[in-house]
Amino acid sequence: MLSSNSSPNSSWTPSPTPSPNHAPVLPVVPIGMAPRQFAPSSNPFPHFWSPPPDPDKPMCPYRAGFAVEIKPHTPPPPFGTPRYGPGVWQDRSDVDLKTVTQTELVLAYPPLERQNTMPSPHAATATLTILKPLAVGDGRGAQLVVCSVDPSSCPQEPEGFVAKIFDPLYYSFESKFAAHEAEDVSFNADVHYTHEAAALDHLEGMRKSGRQGLSAPKYFGAWTFTLPVTHAGKKVQRSVRLVLMENIKGPSIRDICRDAALLSRYSELDRLDIFAAVLDSAVRLWHAGVDQRDLASRNVVLRPSLTSSPSGPNSLPLPQPVIVDYNIAAVFELSRDGKHPYQLMKLPPNPIQLYWGVFFGNFDGWLPHEWEDCHKICQQWMKERFRGEAASQYAPLTREPEFSEY
Repeated sequence: MLSSNSSPNSSWTPSPTPSPNHAPVLPVVPIGMAPRQFAPSSNPFPHFWSPPPDPDKPMCPYRAGFAVEIKPHTPPPPFGTPRYGPGVWQDRSDVDLKTVTQTELVLAYPPLERQNTMPSPHAATATLTILKPLAVGDGRGAQLVVCSVDPSSCPQEPEGFVAKIFDPLYYSFESKFAAHEAEDVSFNADVHYTHEAAALDHLEGMRKSGRQGLSAPKYFGAWTFTLPVTHAGKKVQRSVRLVLMENIKGPSIRDICRDAALLSRYSELDRLDIFAAVLDSAVRLWHAGVDQRDLASRNVVLRPSLTSSPSGPNSLPLPQPVIVDYNIAAVFELSRDGKHPYQLMKLPPNPIQLYWGVFFGNFDGWLPHEWEDCHKICQQWMKERFRGEAASQYAPLTREPEFSEY
């Protein structure tokens, strides 16, 4: 399992955080958050709970041709994890997760608004039209689609935009990690929305201020729209949040690993060159103040590039990795811990500083098979790659790393 580690000599001590691979948010009360006060369940066998029939729930609408009017939205500050605290979330003591339908829960808990921020009645609106789905379906969590936005307050992207839609009605009501346990889907969707928007907004601000080398999607803001739903015989409107970002035309590393023909285009040296660029991108995010917390092959998209591979003069141009998916990310200066010491350095930390002891199981199929059985081989590669002349791109190591015995 991949994890990011702060400098061993740093005085900055992050709050304990969940495993970076556990999106959506697990039904565990974060430190600093009061236990949820739900009414007692009338089910005599709660461990056999499964989502009840929900005749009011419409089919997932996020397909090609779907169009909706959207308007800009100001997200609340990120919340819901130990690093951020409980935020402004308010529990409802009259809602029992195991006796309500998903539609009833979503209507009982509408998305949060930022405190002391009133929506402008004159806010510019636009029409979002879905061109094609990327990752869509009931129960998957956030929906990913390629879309057009007209009129657009930002330069119209030639390949359209990607919208990430945080609709709690299409999150999984039953926990994916504990059978027969209900998920608070409204809470999860709000947590993911506030984390994603905060991280992308922070990185976009850093990029606009001149920070180079940030391999994250360009960000085009947070938005909201309404959809009708019929409940108890009455049609009501419910709000849904989304973020807009650039559409990166390229496959993820996981997609390539699942396609033998695509994978065969990359030699092992090519794959290691790209992986070195992934680690370089990750430490530059830390230097900019963001821990993405879910560095995995599914979250690295390869953008076509004209840059030649250093593996050899006859190599094909290698794509540039872009790290995506920030719904459990941490923006250090918005957290309880404040700025990370890495942010105060002139140069980003060396990848050895963060990843020396990490086993990269989330990149199976991309990295040499020998790394699975001998971590020392991985460490030898890291030393060759990020020491010597390459070390001048990074801050000095705080201590000399020791090789694993296996």
